[in-house]
Amino acid sequence: MAEEEEQEEEVASWLKPPPKVDHIEIRVAGGWVRDKLLNQHSVDVDVALDCMMGVQFARIVQSYLLLLDKQEEEEEEQKLQQNDNDDEENLMMLDDEEQTDINSNSKKPPSKRGHEKPKKKKKSRQPKIGVIGANPSQSKHLETATMNIHGIDVDFVNLRAEEVYEANSRIPTSKTRMFGTPLEDALRRDFTINSLFYNVRSGKVEDWTGRGLTDLLDNRLIVTPVDPHETFHDDPLRVLRAIRFCVRLDFSLHDDIRQAAMSKRVHHSLHVKVSRERVGKELEGMMTGKHARPGRALDMIAELHLAGSVFAFPGSFPGDFGHVSGPVTGRILDVDYHGCCGKDGPDAVALAATHRAKGWDESSALLALLPKIMESHVDERERYLLQKQLKDGEVSGGGGESRSASVMDSRLLHICVFILPFHNLTFPDAKGRKNYVTTHMIKEALKWSTKDIQAVSKILEHVDEMADILSDLRSQSKSFQQQQQQSQEGGDGNDASQLSAPCRLRSGLLLRSLKEYWVTCLLAAAAWEIRSYQRLREEDGTSTSTAEEQPSRDLYRAIVGELDLDECWRVRPHLNGKEIIKELSLPKGPVVGMYIEDQTKWMLLNPNGTREECMSHLVERKREREQDIVKEVEEEENDIVDEQNESYVGVANGEGQTSPDSKDGSTKHFSKKIRSDTAEEIEDITN
Repeated sequence: MAEEEEQEEEVASWLKPPPKVDHIEIRVAGGWVRDKLLNQHSVDVDVALDCMMGVQFARIVQSYLLLLDKQEEEEEEQKLQQNDNDDEENLMMLDDEEQTDINSNSKKPPSKRGHEKPKKKKKSRQPKIGVIGANPSQSKHLETATMNIHGIDVDFVNLRAEEVYEANSRIPTSKTRMFGTPLEDALRRDFTINSLFYNVRSGKVEDWTGRGLTDLLDNRLIVTPVDPHETFHDDPLRVLRAIRFCVRLDFSLHDDIRQAAMSKRVHHSLHVKVSRERVGKELEGMMTGKHARPGRALDMIAELHLAGSVFAFPGSFPGDFGHVSGPVTGRILDVDYHGCCGKDGPDAVALAATHRAKGWDESSALLALLPKIMESHVDERERYLLQKQLKDGEVSGGGGESRSASVMDSRLLHICVFILPFHNLTFPDAKGRKNYVTTHMIKEALKWSTKDIQAVSKILEHVDEMADILSDLRSQSKSFQQQQQQSQEGGDGNDASQLSAPCRLRSGLLLRSLKEYWVTCLLAAAAWEIRSYQRLREEDGTSTSTAEEQPSRDLYRAIVGELDLDECWRVRPHLNGKEIIKELSLPKGPVVGMYIEDQTKWMLLNPNGTREECMSHLVERKREREQDIVKEVEEEENDIVDEQNESYVGVANGEGQTSPDSKDGSTKHFSKKIRSDTAEEIEDITN
């Protein structure tokens, strides 16, 4: 910490006005001032200038640093020259014998001996200037010059005046004045806690809004310097920034901000004015990093009715090229949903909006379950690791490292749980293929990475299957408890049967599909299963006190313990595709995949099986398939014969059609050929 303060003091000294421009007032603005007052580390410094553009001043600073660099080089050269002179004087004082010895060893003075390597050219301390053009979609409203000084990023920009915006845009128009006053700059900032300045010349903090320090240090409140409705309408991204600061700093939102954030006007502005990349980046800032609380951030998004604007449905925002005009269909909480993004009648649109609102309410209910589920999982995981260490003898100083169990991804877990109520909704793409709405949210509405898209899609694809396993465990646990109670009441002294482990094959195939995301999927499914159980009990009018019992703990314990399935997807197969083709004499093609799948299932059911045993199983499976093929052919032939017999019976009864049978074109009735009155006799003839 002391080293960081020394670096910042040195940076501040370099920011002092150089000669001939001492009339400029230099102020450090925004986040750096806020974080220092809160005793938090800040990663960058924003410098505001009152009468000069950032690029112009950055060049002055660059020249000044270059001048300092040259002065230091001259001083070092003078020191080296002085050292050389001292060495020569010492050399002349040596006697002739010593001088002869020195000359015989080296032609260089003693001071140069042992320094054969050429001197490295000193790296210049002159920082380069980067220019960031105005880009309102990225919250850069004016051109900014940036430099890295002593490892700290410093941005230079002029004080900003009140900005004038075009409709449906975050870009200030040409009517905006170039330079503003400190008060104007403070009032145009997003929040009062970010409107503070540190005056480099006076060494004091300036609070031009008159309440920034109070809101930061006393009230711990997020407040806009001006009317929040206008602030959020002009720059809708600020409503998400308000949530991010509120969560990270553990502050509260002012009531006026809450009302403005819930207005439809702001929601519309967020849809049409802000790029989806910027929305996704702002959400990412809420989900990760120091002091991040993703559950609280998502809950506030739902609470302020912003979920539909952040996790936008297909076709509801400009530039949504991944969506075709086909309807979004599926079920939300077991209720049929049909929506065409406003292209249906007003009643249908209102009904769809109501269903979506209920879905987001369910998202909040699911988030409320996560803290206890996650805490329970952490306890279970630590217990498992401790037991494994004791078993391996590591606590007593035994050998090697123990393989740790797979971990949950808190960020993905919260995102998946939040959009879980919509995971069964789909819509068609340009080629008529089914696309999931939740995948579209991550891919198009947030513009997150391909890795995140694939992870969320995989988790939500298997969450229902995982929830079914948990539901089965809950039912089994309930039955087990009833058996125990009956056993105790009966006094027969016999213990009820123990809970059986989940099917290893079913669980293993699920884990092989999910891979490292299986724990995250398990916890998401736990929340989904608990909520489903709660809704079912609420409909029956019975108590939901047992709903929070977590079969997920039993399933996790079984997977990492008794079933030993964690990282089962990393287990190498006994035979690869080429070996299977060779050993079974198979042609190349899809049929090989069938036997690879057979091998996977066999290895899950026989974790200690050998290669030879696996090969025998595959040979047997091939024989069974060949028998099935022969049987299918025979059945098809019998079906053909039966159809022919049925047609013969119809003809014999005079109900069928005649068929040409003579060479001269005359026709004969089939009944002329078949002299039988019963179907049994016809079957005998055909056989």
